[in-house]
Amino acid sequence: MNSWFISRNGALVLSALALISELWRAFLDFHWEYSRALGTTGLALLRTLIYTAIFVGWGWAWLRAREGSRRGLIAALVLTLLLTLAIPVGTLVAYCPSSCRSLWPLMELSNWFSLLLGSLATVALAWQIWRPAGRGRIA
Repeated sequence: MNSWFISRNGALVLSALALISELWRAFLDFHWEYSRALGTTGLALLRTLIYTAIFVGWGWAWLRAREGSRRGLIAALVLTLLLTLAIPVGTLVAYCPSSCRSLWPLMELSNWFSLLLGSLATVALAWQIWRPAGRGRIA
């Protein structure tokens, strides 16, 4: 298990699982929170386009990292940090510090899964980027 966790494939699988948990959280947000907060269709469309662009960038990063690109790994790490760590931590600290009463327990579960899987993916991707040099291309 230890060797799988620090392998490139393991890092990419953890990043994919983190993306799935963030998609779950995004669907819940769009359905329950943004529909009330964003009264106009234009703002909802803008937010949807931003999420789509970020997820497409994440897919590009995976494909490049799968081919052995260090830039792809860095992009996947940055997007993992942004989406699966910054948003859940911001939710826990600022938006909903105690347990959220809206859509409980789904919102809480999605937030904690995103945080857990994002943390694991961050460690695995960071290991792939900053592991000892001298091995040539990314294994």
